[in-house]
Amino acid sequence: MSHGIFEVQFQSNRPDSGGGLVVVKDGAVNGGDANYLYQGHVPTASGPFSSQFTVSMWQPGNTNVAGLDNYILDASGNINYEAGTIALEGSVVGAPQVKISLTGRRIKDAV
Repeated sequence: MSHGIFEVQFQSNRPDSGGGLVVVKDGAVNGGDANYLYQGHVPTASGPFSSQFTVSMWQPGNTNVAGLDNYILDASGNINYEAGTIALEGSVVGAPQVKISLTGRRIKDAV
């Protein structure tokens, strides 16, 4: 089962933290929170991966954990569909000193 709705928590080295929801379906990742959208791709089979994720403000009102309104996260991680977990670490493209880590757990299958 290579899909699901994941609750995610993220932490930066600024330090700041946050959380949101992402839907993983057919390798596509789409999600967000009250102010930001997250989009990218992960493999359709469990295992390690490297990918880039776009983070963009859709509504002003809160500071992003990276301190930037729009950025690309260059990340490596591991997704385990059988266990329902995802974890990744990465840095912001153009600002490699900004590091972000994320953990998530599947809370429901995606349709």
